[in-house]
Amino acid sequence: MVDSVRPLEALAHCPLFAKLPEDDLAALAAIAQERRYPKGAVLFWVSEKPEGLHIVTSGCVKTFILSPQSGREVILALERPFAAVADLAPLDEGLSPASAQAIEPTTTLLLEQHALMAVLHERPAIALHLLRRVGRRLRRLVWLVEQLSFQEVVHRLAGYLLERAEQGVPFALETNVSIAAQLGTVPELVSRNLTRLQQTGAVQLERRTVERVDAAALRELARSASR
Repeated sequence: MVDSVRPLEALAHCPLFAKLPEDDLAALAAIAQERRYPKGAVLFWVSEKPEGLHIVTSGCVKTFILSPQSGREVILALERPFAAVADLAPLDEGLSPASAQAIEPTTTLLLEQHALMAVLHERPAIALHLLRRVGRRLRRLVWLVEQLSFQEVVHRLAGYLLERAEQGVPFALETNVSIAAQLGTVPELVSRNLTRLQQTGAVQLERRTVERVDAAALRELARSASR
């Protein structure tokens, strides 16, 4: 067990548990275990039985899948503090649908699966709360599938830049390799379309920093693929 103050704070900031009463958060904090991972360490592999539910408290975890044919990586999410990692498998007691890896030194809180299930049985209101939150995550994954299936790279890139810009401008771009993995494409097309967006004035880049965005232009591009 770890000191209950830190888990309580982390759980209160985690969107998965946001707005739960303090006594429910305390029950979850009581079963929390701190885990530390160096950069590159794998938290779990796809199709493995997960230990439980991880909540990132520092660092960053990527969840990803690999194509069995080409080995190409598709990043499903980059989870930073205080996000939950691959939250579905521990809740349905199934196998992990994706792999998770620390891309920088990372600390998580682990809610071990059997202990978590015991808390949910004792406090069914938490289970109903989690059901609503997981439903929102499922909608995001459906949106991701639609993007990969129907949108061109420039439309996906516009949506990615718009989402990043909503968190504040200026911001540093990830590597083209990382962006490509998140968008289901290759680095060369990311580079080409970044140049295209800069030439049209949709973004202003200084090296790898986005200094300005034309939010209306990016929004129009992101939406145009569905017309």
